[in-house]
Amino acid sequence: MATPPESASDAVLPEEAPVVMPELPMRLQVNTVQQFKAMGDPLRWRILNLIQHQPYTAKQIAERLKASPGTIGHHLQVLEASGLAQVVARRMVHGIVAKYYTRTARIFMLDFPSEVTGNTPTSLKIMTDARTEMAEAMETEGEDAVLTSGLPHMRLSPERAKIYMERLQALVDDFLQETPAPDGQMYSLYTALFKAPSYLQTNDQKKL
Repeated sequence: MATPPESASDAVLPEEAPVVMPELPMRLQVNTVQQFKAMGDPLRWRILNLIQHQPYTAKQIAERLKASPGTIGHHLQVLEASGLAQVVARRMVHGIVAKYYTRTARIFMLDFPSEVTGNTPTSLKIMTDARTEMAEAMETEGEDAVLTSGLPHMRLSPERAKIYMERLQALVDDFLQETPAPDGQMYSLYTALFKAPSYLQTNDQKKL
């Protein structure tokens, strides 16, 4: 019987060969309990952020996140088993075959039911993670870390709200399709369009 062809991730690259970032699918619908548990760990979330744009080994990730390679290796196994991370290359490094990991998609579309997320909506978790990341960046860069921010409010019809939602999604798509600048810095983009709290919903104009 013929031996199946060896995939790119199974082949072992020589030590001098570069590891190229593959073209990932733009989106992956994430909606299982296993995936929710995998993404629920803060360290695993940081790993997913790190391997979004460049393949890394467990050792390289450990150095970046100041953790032990064994701990990172365990978390990578959890992420791989849940379909969130994948091995995209193997390369000889000082006589040892090193695995290089990336995410399985550029964007994870989180669609967890309430019985899985409990009292914390997924969208609120993303906002909290964005705040944490911004605060961490400001610790070293100060106010210069944030290029622009704001929280404007506007009374919109459902049709106009849908238009702004589509424009924001198009902006995110453009952002992710940028050609990475080899000497550039990494930037984070957070977007959200949501209904304002109840104290802002009263339309006093109708009473005038």
